[in-house]
Amino acid sequence: METMGKGKGRRDFIKVGVGAGLYIAASGLTGNLAACSSDRPVRIGFVGVGGRGTAMLKVALSLAGVEVRAVCDIVPEKVERAQRLVEKAGMPKPKGYTGPEDYRKMADQEDLDAIYTATPFELHTPVMLAAMRGGKYGATEMPACSEYEDAWELVETAEKTGKACMLMENYAYRRNVMMVQVMAQQGLFGDLTHCECGYQHDARYASFGPNGELLWRATNVKTNGNPYPTHAIGPVAQWLNINRGNRFEYLVSMSSRARGQNYYAAKKFGADHPGATMQFAQGDVNTSLIQTHDGITVTLYYDTKNPRPVDWIYRIQGTKGIYSGTLNKIYLEESSPKPHQWEEIEGYQEKYDHPLWRKYGQLATDSGHGGGDYLCFLDFVEAVRKGVETPIDVYDTVTWSIITKLTNESVSNRSRPVDFPDFTRGRWQTRTPLKPK
Repeated sequence: METMGKGKGRRDFIKVGVGAGLYIAASGLTGNLAACSSDRPVRIGFVGVGGRGTAMLKVALSLAGVEVRAVCDIVPEKVERAQRLVEKAGMPKPKGYTGPEDYRKMADQEDLDAIYTATPFELHTPVMLAAMRGGKYGATEMPACSEYEDAWELVETAEKTGKACMLMENYAYRRNVMMVQVMAQQGLFGDLTHCECGYQHDARYASFGPNGELLWRATNVKTNGNPYPTHAIGPVAQWLNINRGNRFEYLVSMSSRARGQNYYAAKKFGADHPGATMQFAQGDVNTSLIQTHDGITVTLYYDTKNPRPVDWIYRIQGTKGIYSGTLNKIYLEESSPKPHQWEEIEGYQEKYDHPLWRKYGQLATDSGHGGGDYLCFLDFVEAVRKGVETPIDVYDTVTWSIITKLTNESVSNRSRPVDFPDFTRGRWQTRTPLKPK
């Protein structure tokens, strides 16, 4: 196994016993932000109010006890549109910020409880750092970071300030994966041995604009790994109690050749289009294998460059049975009616439905990503309201995000193993697994 790369083990010299003293409270990182009183709303600022930011703004405006106080975007028209949405929801016009680094002013000057960001990837870390240093909770779309130094800075800032940094990974809130989490915690699958997950759907349309311009999904021409791991790994990490009694130890990764975007560009825009001949570094299909401390293996896929139906996989396997997200079926050796045959999942939904879905399912259903947008934002707001740690905390946030970096390193080095940094500095051994509320 390789030793840790440059910057990966930042401050690894701090031993567990010493490092434990860095944490503000045994129950979590947060401790300096008081719970919101019942007579005032949770005050939130939005940074980046384009398509994704606007979608989540609408979710926030649908929640009781939430007030959007400020909005920030480098495009003034987007700020104005967001302000109108807030006013239409019956709230005072939020303050608008339009400068390229005005998010720092928002974090320092505005009387907010939290800041959410849906900016381009490279700004996620700076916005979250500004939020926490400004005394606010932070919430970010994926990924939170792309480099080891950024990941460690997020962790250390969260520990120092006592403020949360939550990755808004909405797929961890989908109904089927939350049900599986409940079932796994109750031991229905026995001792777990293997999981599979993947971000697998035809996203070629999202690589090119209507006139053939290259968009962010197509411009990855320098790195080759898994650029979009969190939708897939988030649910599995929670099933396996990662950073809470278990941890990811190392991975190996390899990628196929790149052909899909060339073919798509030539077919849609002509053989002379730049995308038809561009040498994309990112292979069409990336496959990674992860080993956990407990000896559980995880297969992680990225596959978005070729024609295919959607398949999130989400497979969990143990000594007593298996669930397949591809089939949305289950097999439990001791209770399924027919040996070696899949059983429909519907009979389990009512019994093992996650409490969040039992309570808020009807409200969540109309939101994006299978209801995940609503429940994810709701969970974040409730953590802010109570002044407690977020369910996806800073250690989860950086662990899931840094997979892109690790896979790039492995692929570039003939698929050699690459170690996961232990961002908890050993605290994963004593932290308590998440339990359904």
